[in-house]
Amino acid sequence: MSGSEAPEGEKTCVWVSAGLLTYRLCDRDFDCRRCPLDAALSGHANGRSRLGTAVSPFRDAETFPDDRLYTTGHTWLQSVGRQGRFLQRFGIDALAAVIIGRCEKVHWHFSDGTVARGETLCHIDLGLGTLALGAPVKCVVMSTNRALQDEPEQLIATPYERGWMVELVVSDAAELDDLLKAEVALDQARLDLRRFRRQAALHLFADAQGVGPSMADGGELLTDLRQILGTSAYLDLLRELVH
Repeated sequence: MSGSEAPEGEKTCVWVSAGLLTYRLCDRDFDCRRCPLDAALSGHANGRSRLGTAVSPFRDAETFPDDRLYTTGHTWLQSVGRQGRFLQRFGIDALAAVIIGRCEKVHWHFSDGTVARGETLCHIDLGLGTLALGAPVKCVVMSTNRALQDEPEQLIATPYERGWMVELVVSDAAELDDLLKAEVALDQARLDLRRFRRQAALHLFADAQGVGPSMADGGELLTDLRQILGTSAYLDLLRELVH
């Protein structure tokens, strides 16, 4: 069958839906995690990412420890110390680390007093722009992870351990009930990565005249999503998911 339309009621490949491929049958029940074509198009073939940096396969993006709570903006809070639910450590989750791919520096931005929910706690310098992260709850910041000044790459390499960002005291512990448990956060991450890939593909399709050779016409596999999309488009996609 030619064209990009599948029979009515039949599952379709996300890359067909994005308009980058013609109709495609799938012997993996459209499980993208087991698809070599998806691995190539999304940039995880041979352990490389189209973000232009080595990243872990998606299975690593599915790492969500159950000893903390998560936000829909792909950050987390974990209880520390002896103050129960009030003293929390804050960082980014595994999906955020995978799609960010590189951290040049971390800049902290917050007042000495109470930080409102959603107010910016820090900016991640990606080397081509910055990504702002907001407070997941109303809080007071107690300390920052100064180790990130010397080793900012730990934010990406060990997001749940050495890559934590700040420690804060939650003003109202009831706000923690609005956050996600690990199982729910994992489901959300799977959906969000699928969304990220699809939106990236749509950007590529919309600008197909400037992309050059691709797998479909015998050219080389596209290798750097940042360069292909341009700084603005890449940051827009990233900021929709991580905040």
